[in-house]
Amino acid sequence: MKHEYTEPLPDFGDLMTVADFVDNCKDNFFVDYDGNGHPVKDGKMMWSLTIKPSRLDMIPNDATHIMWFNK
Repeated sequence: MKHEYTEPLPDFGDLMTVADFVDNCKDNFFVDYDGNGHPVKDGKMMWSLTIKPSRLDMIPNDATHIMWFNK
């Protein structure tokens, strides 16, 4: 499956830089139970790829932000 940044950013959720997201996950401010995120680049989101705090290795190298959704 090819993942692409195609979706406009929604009016809900928390947009943060990849660095801020990673730091928050490493500090246990976000855990898998809390919700999940989707990578963002150039103002478009990749709905087809879900990022969980336990799987930071899934963040694409070209992503600039993560859109976080609490449960």
